[in-house]
Amino acid sequence: MTIRIALLVTLAAALPVAAAAQEAPQTKEQAQAEIWAKEQAIYAARGKGDITVYLANTATDYLAWPPLRATPEGNSGLNKTGQELKGKNQELLAMHLTGFALNGTTAVIYYDTHRTRRSDGTPADDRFEVTHTWVREGGTWKVFGGMARATPER
Repeated sequence: MTIRIALLVTLAAALPVAAAAQEAPQTKEQAQAEIWAKEQAIYAARGKGDITVYLANTATDYLAWPPLRATPEGNSGLNKTGQELKGKNQELLAMHLTGFALNGTTAVIYYDTHRTRRSDGTPADDRFEVTHTWVREGGTWKVFGGMARATPER
């Protein structure tokens, strides 16, 4: 019985250490680099008609407001977009990082995109401003929410 209690106490004491290691703090620069790489990977895959990279990076209860949609959408909206992109793999766009904020295990990234070719190959001149909120979930950065809009005329 004493051995069981000692084992339980040891395991209980190790839990906060394991949780802390799982949520190890990052510098702002490290977090920004990791999240920016994830954003670029999401768009690169989307440009090839593949939304699975985006879906693999969403947090629990993800909700974001894409441009040209009436309301914010979760993973079901991403799945719908994935269906619309099937066989359409010609999107071409450039991304430009414009801002980044970090507070503990929450980060907000700001960037703009310039799409010059749509996924079906149609030439375009579409510009958007995007913000995504990322959270650390299980030791990994996951996109939790965001909003994109057509860049306003300046």
